[in-house]
Amino acid sequence: MIRCRYQHDSPMPDQNTAAISSVSARLAARVEAGFLITDPAQQSVAGALDRLLSNILTSGDRSILSRLTGRKKLQRGLYIHGGVGRGKTMLMDMFHDCLSSSKLQGGQFRLHFHDFMVLAQDTIHAARTAGSDDPVEAAAATLAARGRVMCFDEMEVRDIADAMILARLFTGLFDKGVVVVATSNRHADELYKNGLHRDRFLPFIALLKQRCEMLTIADGRDWRAQMLAGMASWHVPDDRQAAAALDDAFARLAGDSVVGSESIRVAGREISFDRVGGDVARISFANLCETPLGARDYLAIAGRFAGLLIDHVPVLTSANEPAARRFMWMVDALYDRQRFLVASAATDIANLYQGHNYSFEFERTGSRLGEMTHRGAHAEGT
Repeated sequence: MIRCRYQHDSPMPDQNTAAISSVSARLAARVEAGFLITDPAQQSVAGALDRLLSNILTSGDRSILSRLTGRKKLQRGLYIHGGVGRGKTMLMDMFHDCLSSSKLQGGQFRLHFHDFMVLAQDTIHAARTAGSDDPVEAAAATLAARGRVMCFDEMEVRDIADAMILARLFTGLFDKGVVVVATSNRHADELYKNGLHRDRFLPFIALLKQRCEMLTIADGRDWRAQMLAGMASWHVPDDRQAAAALDDAFARLAGDSVVGSESIRVAGREISFDRVGGDVARISFANLCETPLGARDYLAIAGRFAGLLIDHVPVLTSANEPAARRFMWMVDALYDRQRFLVASAATDIANLYQGHNYSFEFERTGSRLGEMTHRGAHAEGT
C-alpha cells in the first residue's frame, strides 16, 4: 500500500523501465537512482516475485501432464503480508508491470481488493438476473476471462456478503488456472477475524493458503511514515501557497504512479475522484462532504486509499451542519483504518467547528484529526 519511491524531490531519471524484465532489477534501479534505500526484506520479496514471474512466463498453457489429463497445470501464487508502509504494493506493481511488458498470453489485471469484490458482486448479480443455475460459478468464469494473473492490493474482508461467497468464487478462479498475487496487512489466518459466521469463511482461508505461498515482508522502515514525518499536514490559511503545498505532497506521496481519475462504487452509487495516484487521492471538501454520502461510503473510501489530500476545508458552522457530519464520518473512517490526511483549511483544527448540533461529538473528531496530522508540522501562514 505504499508509494514510497521518493527519498528526494526530483523526478525519476528518464529510463526505459519497460526494458527492465525483473522485479529485483526494477527495485535495484530505484535504489541506485537514490529514490529508495536498500531494504533486505524488499529484496527478498522481489526475489520471490521474480521466481513466480519466471514460472508463469516459462510454463506453457498446457504441460505434458495437462495434455494427457485435459487439465491445466495450476501455478501457486503469492500472498504478501506485513506492516503498513513496507512496500508491498510497490513490489506487486513492479511484478504487474513486468507481466505487462512481457505481453503475457492470457493477460493480467490489477485491482484493489475492495474494488474486485464490488466487481464480483455485480457479476454474480448479472449472472443471477440472466437465469444462471450457479451465479457464483458463472461469475468466476467471467472474471477468469479477464486475466490469467490477478493482482489484488490490500486483501481485507469485512463484509459478510463477501465472506460468504469467497471460497466458492476463488475455487472457480483457481480451477480455471488463475494465479493470484495479493498484498495484505495481515496473515491469511487473521482475515475476517471475529466476523459473523466466521466458521463459514474458514474454507476460503484454507484454499488461499493452499493456492498461494504465504510470504511475510519482514519488519523494517515504514517509508510512508518517514515521508509524512517531514511533511506539513494541515495548511492554514487556504491560499495559493497551501494549494502548492498540497500539489507537492500529492506528487511525493503518489510517487511514480500513473495519475488519473477513478470511481468507487458503493451500493450502486459512484464516488468520483479526479486525481488518484496509486493508493493516494486528491479531492476537494465540497466533492467529499457536500454531496449525499453516508458512513458506509467513507468506509469504502478508507478501504480503497491509504490517505487523502483534501482541498478547501471550510469553517464548519450551523449553515453547513450536514457537511460537518459527513466530515466527522470521514475522519472516523480514516482514523479507524489508520489512514493519513493532508488538508488545506480556512482555520486551525481547534477552531474548525463553530456550529451547535455536534459540539460534543466534534471534540473527538478534533482529537483524531490532531493525531492523524501530528506526524507533520501544522503549516500556518505558509
